[in-house]
Amino acid sequence: MAAEYATAKEWYKANRRELKKYRGQWIAYTNEGVISGDRDYRKMKDGIPPDTPKLGYVK
Repeated sequence: MAAEYATAKEWYKANRRELKKYRGQWIAYTNEGVISGDRDYRKMKDGIPPDTPKLGYVK
């Protein structure tokens, strides 16, 4: 399945309002959406699938 957005930055710009449900959490996202989120950074990081390409930024 092809991603709707070419980059994670494009996904972020188009979906900023959706991220309100993650307020107070660390999140990791790609051009396909949020892939992990938790209030604890280590738990969020551990929730990132191992086959995920290198992330440019975790917010």
